[in-house]
Order: sequence, then C-alpha cells, then structure tokens
Amino acid sequence: MERSRSAFDHWMHKHHFTFRDTRGRNITVQCNLCLPKINILSTARDSTSNLKKHLECHSPCQMRKRQNTEMSEPEPLFLPPKRLKSAVWEYFGYLKDPGGTINVDGYPVCRLCRKKVSARTGNTSNMAHHLRDHHPKEFAKMNRKHSVVCRRRIRDAPSVDAPSSDGPSNYGPSSYGPSVLENQTTESSSEAKEAKIDPTTIYHQTSQSRLNSLVFNFIVEDVQPISILEQPGFRKLIEALSRGKKVMCRNAFITRLEVAFSKMKGELKAKLDKVQTLCTTADVWSVQDRSYFGMTCHWLEDNLERKSAALACTRIPISYTCETIIAKIQEIHSSYNIESKVQATVTDNGNNFVKAFKEFSSEDDQEVEQSRFEDLASILCDGEMGGDFFLSYFLPPHQRCASQTLNLIASKDLADAVSKGQAGKLHSSATEKCAAIWHKAQSSTEAADAIESISKMNFTVPCLNQWSSEYYAINKLMSLTDSQLNELSEVLGVPHFTPDETAYLTEYTDVFKPVAFALDLLHGEEKCFLGIVIPTLLTLKRKLEEKAANTRLFSKVIDSTVKAIDSRFKQVFESSDARLATATMPQFRLWWLPEDERESLRAQLITEVLQVDQGTEETETNGGSVHEDEFFSYGPGSSGNKGGKREAAEEVWLYLQGTNKDLKCLNEFPGVKRVFIKFNTTLPSSAPVQQLFSNGCNIVTPKGHHLSDEHFERVLLLRYNSKITTALE
Repeated sequence: MERSRSAFDHWMHKHHFTFRDTRGRNITVQCNLCLPKINILSTARDSTSNLKKHLECHSPCQMRKRQNTEMSEPEPLFLPPKRLKSAVWEYFGYLKDPGGTINVDGYPVCRLCRKKVSARTGNTSNMAHHLRDHHPKEFAKMNRKHSVVCRRRIRDAPSVDAPSSDGPSNYGPSSYGPSVLENQTTESSSEAKEAKIDPTTIYHQTSQSRLNSLVFNFIVEDVQPISILEQPGFRKLIEALSRGKKVMCRNAFITRLEVAFSKMKGELKAKLDKVQTLCTTADVWSVQDRSYFGMTCHWLEDNLERKSAALACTRIPISYTCETIIAKIQEIHSSYNIESKVQATVTDNGNNFVKAFKEFSSEDDQEVEQSRFEDLASILCDGEMGGDFFLSYFLPPHQRCASQTLNLIASKDLADAVSKGQAGKLHSSATEKCAAIWHKAQSSTEAADAIESISKMNFTVPCLNQWSSEYYAINKLMSLTDSQLNELSEVLGVPHFTPDETAYLTEYTDVFKPVAFALDLLHGEEKCFLGIVIPTLLTLKRKLEEKAANTRLFSKVIDSTVKAIDSRFKQVFESSDARLATATMPQFRLWWLPEDERESLRAQLITEVLQVDQGTEETETNGGSVHEDEFFSYGPGSSGNKGGKREAAEEVWLYLQGTNKDLKCLNEFPGVKRVFIKFNTTLPSSAPVQQLFSNGCNIVTPKGHHLSDEHFERVLLLRYNSKITTALE
C-alpha cells in the first residue's frame, strides 16, 4: 500500500536523506551526509524543522551553498498544463523535475518568497490566504482586477528565466519571475499608490479600536455576561481571529460602557424633548435576593408608528414600599424632563403600585379629602408629611395592565366559579390528568419525543400563572382523537381520560376560546392601543353570553365571568380617556356605544379637537415673531376662524360619518389624529417592561462576575435602546 505524502516529499533538501519508515505521526529518515555512520533521524510528517536543524549543525556548507544558489539564480516556475481561472496563479507556479516535466504535486511555489503552499484538487483558497497574510500589497492589487486571468494571458507574458532559441519574442511556458511582477506593479505611478494596504479590502487588518467596538457590541447586543472577557477560551478565539490583537479588559469595557451610555441618554433626551405625549410602564423585578425597578416609555410618531425606549432599571431595597415606588417614578420622570408629558403610567395589579397611585395620584376624578390647614414649616421639613405633599404633584394618572387584569379574571374568578360549579370534580380530575402528561413531557425527553410522535405536532407545556398558556395546552390535547389519547396515556403511564372528562374539556375549550383570543389581543405592543380595550371587553362579554345559551355546564360560570369583567374593569369603562381613545380609532368610532350615549361623547371629542388645535398653534408661535395680521383674529382666513368650534365640529362630523377602518384615514382629519395620538399613546399592557427584565437574566448569573447595579442598568438600557439611538457603533 502506498504511503501518504508528507512535508518531507516536497522539501528542497530531501536528496540529503533516505526515507526509512513511518511511525504514527512521525517518519524516520537516514542522513546521507553522515555516511558511513548510520544516523537515523525522526521528524513530524507535516514538518521538516528537525531535519533542517540537523543540516545546519552537521553540514552548514550544504545549506550555505543552497542559499547562495537561490539568491543568485532562483529556479524557474511553470504553470500546470490545464486551464486556469483564478488570477492568483500569477503569483504561483511549479518546479520541473530532472526529466524536464512540470511536477504538479499539489504544492505550488510562491514566486515572491519561494514558499510551498498546499493547493490540492485545484482549490486556490490557501494560495489567496498566503498572499493576504504575507504579501498584502499584491493581494490588494489582485482584488482590484475584475477580469478573469486565463492561461493564455499568463503564458504570453515575457519571461526572463526560460528564453527559447527562437528569440526574445517566442518563449515557452512562462516562468513569471519576480522581475515581471515588479514591472507590473510599476506600470504607472497611480497604480503604485493604489497598492497601499486597504483596511476595508483586507479584513484581517482590523484595528484594535474596531475590535474593541465589535466585542463591546457583542456583549451588549447578545446580553452576554461581562465575565466572558476573562474566559481563556474566548480570549484565545478573538486573538486567533484578529491575528494576535488583544481582547479588552474589564476596566476598558466599563470605560466604553460609560461613554456609550452618556451618548445614548443624550440622544434619548433630545428625542423626548420633541415628543408632546407619551406613556410609561413600570414594574419591579426580583432575582437572586435583589430587586430592580424598571421603567419604559412609549410614544407615537406623526405616522402613527409606535416607538419605545427604556428609561431605567435601577436597584431598590428588597422590602420596598409604595413610597419607594413613588420616589423612583418621580426621579426617573424628572431626569428625562417628561413629568408634564406622561399621559399615564401602566403597571400591574400589585398591591404596592395600586396603593401608591391611590394615595398620591393627581388624577382629576380622585376623591378630595376634607380641606385642612398645615404649617408651612412642617410641609417643607424632611418629615413624612412634607415628602408626601410634594410627591402627590408629580404622579401621572394610573393605568392598570388590561392583559394582566383579564388574566386574573380567567385564572381566579373563572377558576373559582368552575370549581364551585356542578362540574367542579370533573374539572379537577380532567386537569390533573392533563398536568400529569405535561409533567412527563417536561421531565423526560423520551416522553416528549413520544408525545410528538403520537400527536404529530410540537407539544407545549403551559407556563405558570398564564391562563392562556394552559388553555392552548388543553386545546392541543383535545385536538387528538380518542385512540391517540389512549395511546398517549399508555406510553406515558398516566390514567386514561374518561368519555365524560373528554367531553368536558372539549366544551371548556370551545366556550372560553374568546377569553384566550382577547388575552392575546391585549398583550401586544406596536399595534395595540388603549382604544382597543373597551371594544375587546364588550365583544368578549357578548360572545360569552352567546355561549351561555348553548352550554350545559358553564352557564353559571359565564355569568360569574361577565360580572368579574364589569367589576374589575369598571374604571376603564368609566374613563373618559379610554372612551375618547376608542372613539378616535377608525375601526370603532362611535359604533360600540348605545345611541343615547353617542352625542355626549361626540361633544367631548369636539372639545378635545379644539383644544389640541389651539395647543398646536401656541406651540408653533412660541419663540417666534408674530406678524400684525396673525395677531388679529377677525375676518375670513384668520386663525380664530380656522381653529373655531365650527371647524372642529365639522371635522368630527365628517370623521364619524366615514366607514374607512384603516388608521391611515386619520391623515384626512388632522385634529382627530392629534386627539388619537394624545389618548392612544397609552398602552393597555405592561408587557414591554417585563421584556426589559427578561434581557437581564443572562447578565445576572450565579456564575461569573456580577456587574455593579449601575453598570448592569447601563448594559440593559443600551441594548433596549439600540434601535432608536446610535450609541452602539
């Protein structure tokens, strides 16, 4: 069996040695120069360094003779006898053996440094990499050539190494020595200037600052722990890919983080200064004995596109109170100068948030306690009364998360009604069997594979405290046939579903399907507005009442659920902001209201249009000189007539008579559009701030090194705001 080829087979000094044997990854040879002494040497199959050292020590004259020969007259190189398509062959060729045949052994020789490069099966990637790494000027020049270099062009070029007897104009195969390359690179002075290294062309010549920016962006955008900078494997990877450049240290990352955060906050404050109305979402996140207060803000652009930004994710005491929450809200709002622009703050139904806004909210409809006089000194002091006095003037209106409220109705009120109903025991036994299947799927990969094999679908395990997740998991189980359910129970070793349990769960998923759909609708962000809450709840109530007439098990449960919707969403149904937000949505207008209530809301809408028009005129004239004609508001074409009540009423009437349900139709009614932006800026859900917290899970890890609370906040905010700022390069 023929042995595999090694580096020794292509070595220029191999004639001084005789091959003896192959031993694993090494080969053994005998030195011919040491005869008659038998000198057996060993070297790696992919290296000849040991043999070269032997020659340098024992036969330096042979090495010196060889080097002098190479310096005075390099051996000519020839192209292989096949069609060449790559321009890189201009810089490579093969030697001839003693018989005069071109030795195409898959290791062409570089014409510039006479080094052999592996290029088997005709692949020229290693040749291009050799040029890129060792001869960057020639590599850049080759990249600027767009035409394909063919064999005829190379062979027709004049050669100084192998002239024929016919004269200087008829040469054999080109040797393409270094002098030819020097002539080509000096064809013109402009071309010589272009031969300079181009960092955009040679990707490996990335500067250290650019590398630091890439590593910084990688950590921030992919939410990597800061400890990755100190991991040996990561450092070796970056140093190898960047040709020896060093990875930034932890202190360098912190310094860059401070600079990027300052830039991001400056750009964000500049954007918020131009916004007229916005809403904020707030929540508290606890992890590893720490608590963080997070806040995001949201606004609508003139094209009705929603924009979002993270304002804070700051550390608070683990045992926080409502006073702590109020102080943080005021501090964050004032740091961005948005106190007067916040239309509402959306939070969950936590007791601390509800209590804080109930005691300190500045809403107009809040009940006012009996007036009493207080000493001014006691108000201005640092006592509790003084703090509460000032906090009450800086809190925006409170908006509870609609999606969490509806989830609370489904998971508590609806579940309590089911357990107390006539089918309570049946519900308990059926859901316990479902839970057994979910537990098997979650704890065993084999069980999960078996479930997917039987059901022919991706199986999901419900999330904790999310009713819609449990509903969809039950719905997937009930979509299986009876035979599939029985097979699934046998494979997993869980009790079989009885016919009554299957019928019960099937009716359960059918009756409460509108609840799951409404939850998904209210959980959105980009295309979800406050104006969608009331129509969603009204439609949900209507669909549940329609189901009540056709169900035999859930009629009382539906009644309890409808009463819970009326009770928990009473504030929303009575809110003038929510009603105006709904009226300005072309999809609903006033169609959702009873006939006797439409006129009242239409009058409120006219008043709001008139107010926003006047506010827009004041904003446009502030800070500028006023012309004499603009000062007076009499006669046709005056500002008084343009912003008058008659024009507002006419615009509202035309809007309400329309039937186009697309939001783009609001461009035809500028006053109504401004009212839409004012009231529909508020989100019905606090989901965005929860997404902010989910990004921080990778940073706060038990392993590795924690960032300080301040730096942790900066990383989260930079990532969240990367789409609207340029802090990340």
